Amino acid sequence: MDNKLKGGLTLAAIAVISWFYYTPYLAIQGMQNAAQERNATKLASYVDFPVVKENLKTELNGQMLQKLQGNPFAAVGVVFAGALVNTMVDVIVSPQGLAMMMRGEKPLPAASAEATDSSTQEQANEKVETKMGYDGLSQFTVKVYQRDKPDQAINLVLQRHNLVSWQLTEIRLPQ
Repeated sequence: MDNKLKGGLTLAAIAVISWFYYTPYLAIQGMQNAAQERNATKLASYVDFPVVKENLKTELNGQMLQKLQGNPFAAVGVVFAGALVNTMVDVIVSPQGLAMMMRGEKPLPAASAEATDSSTQEQANEKVETKMGYDGLSQFTVKVYQRDKPDQAINLVLQRHNLVSWQLTEIRLPQ
């Protein structure tokens, strides 16, 4: 093999590896663009809604059961907690709820979200920090939080689907 062919193959391999490495970042960019454009269909293509809802219900039910431990009215609380969790998950796991989380905001019911004016949202966006990174070969986490509340981070977990596409599969809320 001549040197030009070796150099070309090396360059091609580096390009493919780099592109493979950056695929979750491209997915996040696509999600952010869809959220800013308020394009629910495009945003939904990056989310595995049934898996996200199930994971979030499990997390929220676990948090509520932990808080109810030792309470004599825990059995009654569990009944109400289940209904509350389902409602919360429906609000959070929606294109609008995800868009709010990507801006570092807590998802609110539609009526209150619409009441928030754009200047307040712009001020909140300026305070948002985002950290991203691989947790393994097929898992990538985006940590979103407001600078003045780093302990209130929302973690968006993406899983690799197929070889190069990524979908949101889990939302980890602050405890």
